[in-house]
Amino acid sequence: MEKFCIVLFAFLAMACNPLKMEVIEQEDRGSHICQLVEYNVSKQERVRSFLLMPKGTESADKLPGLVLLHDHGARFDIGKEKLVKPLSSAPEHTKLSSQQWIDDNFDGVFFGDSLAALGYVVIVPDMLYWGGRSTDAAQEWAKLNFCGGEGDIRLLKNQVYEGQRIVYDSLAAQNIIWAEQTISEDAVAAEVLMSLPYVDDERIGCFGWSMGAHRAWLLTAFCEHIRTGVALCWMTLKETVKQPLKASDYSMLIPHLRDNYDFPDIAQVLAPKPFYFLNGAQDKLFPLWSVEKSFEIMQGIYQEKGAEGKLKTELFDGPHHCGKEVQAMIVNYLSEQLSADIQE
Repeated sequence: MEKFCIVLFAFLAMACNPLKMEVIEQEDRGSHICQLVEYNVSKQERVRSFLLMPKGTESADKLPGLVLLHDHGARFDIGKEKLVKPLSSAPEHTKLSSQQWIDDNFDGVFFGDSLAALGYVVIVPDMLYWGGRSTDAAQEWAKLNFCGGEGDIRLLKNQVYEGQRIVYDSLAAQNIIWAEQTISEDAVAAEVLMSLPYVDDERIGCFGWSMGAHRAWLLTAFCEHIRTGVALCWMTLKETVKQPLKASDYSMLIPHLRDNYDFPDIAQVLAPKPFYFLNGAQDKLFPLWSVEKSFEIMQGIYQEKGAEGKLKTELFDGPHHCGKEVQAMIVNYLSEQLSADIQE
C-alpha cells in the first residue's frame, strides 16, 4: 500500500495546474447561489461543475466546504444533476431525468442544494462519462426515454453501458487508470473550494452515495485537503465481486489495489482521519455479512493506528438508498466534524 500511495501522490502532484476557473452561468435559489463553473483538471481538459454558495459570503465568517460525488446507477446522461437541481436553462430531458433520479433515490431532495441551504459551500463535479462528459448516445437515450421520439432505446442503453469498457481500455492504452484519474479530478474540486476566499480550508469534507461513496473514501484517503468524509452504501469484501467483471466495474477498478488489497484495507490510508461509513441493512448490492466484516476490519485498523473513535461505522434499517432519515444522519455527522454553524 505504501508504494502505491507514493505513486498516486506523485500522480496527483503532476495533475496540479492553474485552475483558471470561470463562471459560465448562475442563478439565485433563495438561500444560495448555484453557479455552473469550468476549470482545469489537467493540461488537456477542463471540467464543468456546480458550485453552490450560501448567500452573504462577503460578510460571513469563513464557511465549511463539501465535495459531493455522484453515483453510478448505470445512468450516464446526468452526473452532477444527481445531487443538484439542474439550471433553469438545462434541456427538458435533463430536468426530467434529474427529478426522476432524485425522487427515486433521495426522497425528492436535491441533497447538494439542501446542504448549501444549511451553510456549506458545495462543489459537485461530473465524473468522466457522466453528465456534461457523457456521450451523444447517453443524451439521445435520455431524450427518447423522457421526451419521446423515434429510436431504438434498448440499443442505445446497451451501447452506452458497454462503452465503459472502451473508456477504460482507451485510458489504459495511455497508461492511465480511470479510477485514479477520477481521484485526481475529485481532488481538483477540493482545490477549487480552497481557492475561494470565503471557504475555511481547514473544514473541507466530502460525501458520496453508491459509486460516490467509493470515490469519497478514496478521495479522503489520498487528498490532504479533505478533513473528513461520509461514504454511504459502498463497502464490502472483494470476494463478493463477481467474475468476470461487468462493464460498470471498470470505472472503479484500480488493478494494483484490487490485486494486492481488500477494500477495507483503505483504512490503512484513511486513518487517523475521521470518517463515517454507513450502509443499509437491506442493501441488495452488498451482502450484510461482508459489510459487517469490512466494518470490523476497518475498526481494527483504526485501533492499531491509535485512532480509536475516529471511525464511525453504522447500519441503518433500509436498502441502497439515501432517504431523508439517512440524510439527517449525514448532516449531523458533518456538522459535528466540520463545526458548521448550520442554520436550523
